[in-house]
Amino acid sequence: MDIAFKTQLRPNNRQRTYFARASGTARFCWNWGLAEWNRQYELFRDGQGDRPSGMALKRQFNALKKTDYPWVYEVTKYASQQPFIALQRAFSDWMKDLKSSKPAHLKKRRPRFKKKGKATDSFYVGGDQVKVDGHWLKVPNLGWVRMAEPLKYGGHINGMTISRQADKWFVAFSLNVDLCPLPSESQARCGVDLGIKTLATISRGPVTEWESPKPLQNALRKLARYQRRLAKKVKGSNGYRKLRMRIARLHKRIADIRANTLHQLTSYLSTHFSEVVIEDLNVKGMMANGRLARHIADVGAFEFRRQMTYKMDWRGGVLTVANRWYPSSKLCSHCGAHKSDLTLADRVYHCGECGHCQCRDANASINLEHYTARSAGIHAAGDNGSARAA
Repeated sequence: MDIAFKTQLRPNNRQRTYFARASGTARFCWNWGLAEWNRQYELFRDGQGDRPSGMALKRQFNALKKTDYPWVYEVTKYASQQPFIALQRAFSDWMKDLKSSKPAHLKKRRPRFKKKGKATDSFYVGGDQVKVDGHWLKVPNLGWVRMAEPLKYGGHINGMTISRQADKWFVAFSLNVDLCPLPSESQARCGVDLGIKTLATISRGPVTEWESPKPLQNALRKLARYQRRLAKKVKGSNGYRKLRMRIARLHKRIADIRANTLHQLTSYLSTHFSEVVIEDLNVKGMMANGRLARHIADVGAFEFRRQMTYKMDWRGGVLTVANRWYPSSKLCSHCGAHKSDLTLADRVYHCGECGHCQCRDANASINLEHYTARSAGIHAAGDNGSARAA
């Protein structure tokens, strides 16, 4: 199984300079290759040349770098080679999605140029040049760099990517390991309903509610204050750069709090349950609500589903994704009656048939626990689309 392991690096100033230089080399090669690709494709479309490819562009660049770009030899060879492989993959994926029947918002975009200071700086190193010894990592043309923690998994290292987030540097290893599935602590099944005030409501278990830390909401005042100050700075000055880095650190802290909470939640679910049922949320449609868009984005619904997918695989469990049209919030978990007039303002579910009264999210989680494909088909056919807001 191929897995990834990411940890922070503890570089000194000389090592930070090398990382920035290698990232700049990778960015330059990407932009050079993209510009040349676009030029050659125009000629190919006019019948004056061959179709461009990443490998052909790599050979062209290698023929020029000794005379025109000798500074690429100061860093690892992968910094000037891997961008062409990534460019080929990016164009292949883009062309494949153009011909597919995917919705427009799910299709990949055409590869674009990278701008310094806008995207995350990073560069790739192949597995043949990676050496790890405890807390130490050997980087080609640089030497040993200290890591915050040693590798937690043994196995073959396929490669690594060194990247910068705010003012910190990280390394992500791609590993091929033999993992034996660790079974969950029980064979129970549960339903999970994601929300805003309460991050997740679980239908059963010792913990039934998982509170949301709301990292972006809690940092909005500080973020707004920093951005007001930034607007008054002279662009390009030392004060401007320092304040931009402070804003970047704040954004990273927000993302780290959100990711940590989601990791704790998904680890708990995959450890305690052998089958978990979640909703197939229409996040883009939900984000159309201007009053709730920021709160919905602060939850991280896509990241929750991504983590649940691979963690349930590690545990040998089953992740069931309920049909998007399944009205989990509009069904009574006691008698199964359907309440079509339920609104977002109704936080408590009152059943008009049996009188059952329960928290809206808890009711939805119980319905998800008892979800089956057959019941979803029946309700979707009878709702005529009214379940979208559920």
